[in-house]
Amino acid sequence: MSEKAGHFDNGRWVEEPETETETEEIPIESGPAPESGASTEDLLADASQSVRKAVDDVVRAGRHLFGTPAGREQIERSARKAGSDLEKAINEMAESARKALERR
Repeated sequence: MSEKAGHFDNGRWVEEPETETETEEIPIESGPAPESGASTEDLLADASQSVRKAVDDVVRAGRHLFGTPAGREQIERSARKAGSDLEKAINEMAESARKALERR
């Protein structure tokens, strides 16, 4: 169950309208990243790999911590969904970077 943002008004809970988050293009410099010497593609691949590892770690911890099969399934579904959303965001960033580089 997800809770919606809101406030109390005259003793009643009033839900805030959901605002759509706009994705803005973030300029990405071409060439190696100054801090590591890695390319943008390498950094995005590393980020994607980190997301997969984090999801696997959460699933593994959930299997260990939650005693019921239903609890384990819940944490696994939630972790996989969060990981999928993060990987989608990473892929969208990569696509945005490619488009920005093509415009140059």
